[in-house]
Amino acid sequence: MSIRTRAELIQALRFGLVGGLSTLVHMAVAQGLLAFDLASLGWSNVLGFVTAFFVSFFGHYHFSFQRNTPFLRSMGRYGVIALMGFAVNNFVLIGLVAMNVLPESVALAIAIIIVPVGTFVASRFWGFTAAS
Repeated sequence: MSIRTRAELIQALRFGLVGGLSTLVHMAVAQGLLAFDLASLGWSNVLGFVTAFFVSFFGHYHFSFQRNTPFLRSMGRYGVIALMGFAVNNFVLIGLVAMNVLPESVALAIAIIIVPVGTFVASRFWGFTAAS
């Protein structure tokens, strides 16, 4: 295995760890709000996403990508990536709920889990890249 391949694998593993933690945070906040009837399905998902965004961004900025890219530039780009992922998340969630075959909590879990691969690719090649 080449040094570059090994470095890419390590980076993907780090991204997976941070992404997994962020997904758990999103899931815990959203499912908790929903389970205790503290927020509607939509608001539970939004509040879970916002909380997880900060876990994800700081984890990726400092651990996954470890680059000396400008903080605010990276946060802005990652925000765009995260919002696009959240749009996909909501599209899936709305579609699953509209089919009316799954409990809301299951639809929410599926919608949360489906986005990470696209987020990694966009983050790797645009979100945390050096200024060009």
